[in-house]
Amino acid sequence: MPSPRTPRSDSVGGHRDFQRLWAGSVVSQFGSAIGMVALPVIAVAVLDVAAWQVSLLAGVAALTTVLVAFPIGRRIEYTRKRPVMIGSDLLRAATLASLPAAHALGALTYTHLCAVAAVNAVCAIAFTGASQAHLKSLVGPARLIDANSRLESTRWLSVSVGPSLAGALIAALSAVGALVANTVGFLIGALAVRSIREPEPDPPTPPAPGEGTSKRSELFAGLGFVWGHPALRPILISWILFAGASSMAAPLTAVYYMRDLGFSAFEYGLLMGVPSLGGLLGARLVPRLVRRLGALRTLWWASLLRGPWYFLIPFAVPGKVGLLMCGVGFGLVLVFAAAANSAMSGYRQLETPDGLMSRVATLWAFATTVSQPVFILLGGVVAALADARVALLAAAVVMSLAGLLLPRSRSAPERW
Repeated sequence: MPSPRTPRSDSVGGHRDFQRLWAGSVVSQFGSAIGMVALPVIAVAVLDVAAWQVSLLAGVAALTTVLVAFPIGRRIEYTRKRPVMIGSDLLRAATLASLPAAHALGALTYTHLCAVAAVNAVCAIAFTGASQAHLKSLVGPARLIDANSRLESTRWLSVSVGPSLAGALIAALSAVGALVANTVGFLIGALAVRSIREPEPDPPTPPAPGEGTSKRSELFAGLGFVWGHPALRPILISWILFAGASSMAAPLTAVYYMRDLGFSAFEYGLLMGVPSLGGLLGARLVPRLVRRLGALRTLWWASLLRGPWYFLIPFAVPGKVGLLMCGVGFGLVLVFAAAANSAMSGYRQLETPDGLMSRVATLWAFATTVSQPVFILLGGVVAALADARVALLAAAVVMSLAGLLLPRSRSAPERW
């Protein structure tokens, strides 16, 4: 008979330490969502910087991720993960708190804002690398799918609700004041991780000098493992294509929705927020799908089904019918994208050796960060040569083709 703590062998329901980790993750995710909105608002409304400086602020975070992802992944690999997660949240809280303090003293500068963006990017990479490795040891392989499903569902909730919450906080407290709430959120996240009671296992032991491994091979060991794996390599390539196509489409939708289709700002806001709840639904369906189909087959089907729905958007017409087409298309893309992401994360964690968990996790963040600007630039070129509708159609094609690269369960190993 299952114990009250573990009602199912593949469920994290009743797993109190996971509930603590989950609570900390939720608070941190919402904190990140608020910060993403608040920092540009401070740059514009408080510091009155130029438009290119606002873009540079986002570029600083992206460049920092590219530069530090591999070194941080290697360093975290051989370190206890829980202190890294706690330290990341505490450092984010401290740097964000420095902005209201500097503003109160009349000493807030654009350079200070960029420094905070860079530090927060480092902390986000460190937290991701540590938390993905820690999750596997905390819940065990059998519960990874359910754990990732729950974490993915709240990530989509933060995506849909976070910007609105940030807007409400900025309206009530000002952009600088909203960062005070953001700081408190990261402190709560650190306390949640600190409250986990189960002892953390010892980290892997780094190879001794002269054991046949160079610093370079150690640094890129995660990439080497993924590239040599018959399933993870096509999964990574497929993910880069889908994430890149999504990034390509994102900045163009504002122009397309409001200029080409004539939607109001209110309708545009609805299209950006409400369909994101589809991600919550898709993530929560994954445990049941994996029990029925297996992880790879779930990933394969979800990836095949996520892209085609996006064609509803470039083929939409003005008016309420078009609004419905865009909302349904975007919502169903996110349902299947969230399902694919949850299955992918669980499968990747199960297939990755414990000594490579952090480096493989940071590899995914690196690949996403590097590919996004390239696809965004490509989308801008297509839109300039044709129009936004054609660029969104191209994005839909890439999203759909990405699913065809994935392996099926009977053609690749699966330890489920």
